[in-house]
Amino acid sequence: MMDAGSLARALASLPGGELRARKGAAVLSELEPQQAVSLLGALIRRADRRSDPESAALEGLLLAVRDLLPPERVQALFLAAEDDLEVQALFGRGHARRSFDHDREEWIDREMRARTLGERRALARTQDRDLLMRLATDPDPMVVKHILENPRCTEREVLAAASRRPQRIEVLEEIFRSRRWSSNRRVRRALALNPYTPPALASAALALLTAPDLREVAGDLTISADVRVQARRLLGGR
Repeated sequence: MMDAGSLARALASLPGGELRARKGAAVLSELEPQQAVSLLGALIRRADRRSDPESAALEGLLLAVRDLLPPERVQALFLAAEDDLEVQALFGRGHARRSFDHDREEWIDREMRARTLGERRALARTQDRDLLMRLATDPDPMVVKHILENPRCTEREVLAAASRRPQRIEVLEEIFRSRRWSSNRRVRRALALNPYTPPALASAALALLTAPDLREVAGDLTISADVRVQARRLLGGR
């Protein structure tokens, strides 16, 4: 069986998150569930060092778990990981501590709200930094996706979107999937601390955080108990 180091090098050699995710999905589909769990566990613990190629490989595998593996395979891996709670957290399907209420959506920027969705999506490609910041709190996931792909986008805009409360799950998932921003530690921290982030996504975001970040997550009572427990487990292993 391929070991964690070999898998990390193989995935990191691929150019881009989508190719890594497809390769990761193929590996997780071919192995017996217990073998796949062992491999994931070893890679998570290697990625805690926050170094490449482990961090790049973990990104690909997390994307594979969230986007490419069929539900029955995810369930099989979840059951196989009963003795490795760090891995099991990646397959969790629990609900976020808070849910987005579409009937009570709040958006303060009335001028942007008055524009059509098509106009806002087009504006998300602008080079105007002030306009990008205003659009970063847009509730439409495609608007946010265009911002994330905009070369003028900076950490400031991404953090505004990742920290927004209330926030749609679809927007948070776009941020997590972003090739450019998903490995940013401060963005991951914002995702983990947002009570609107699903526990599986928030737990996945913990993998590359520092010990002070994990302590903050572990003590935040506004987020899911599953995420706080996962943060404490990661702290205990360091």
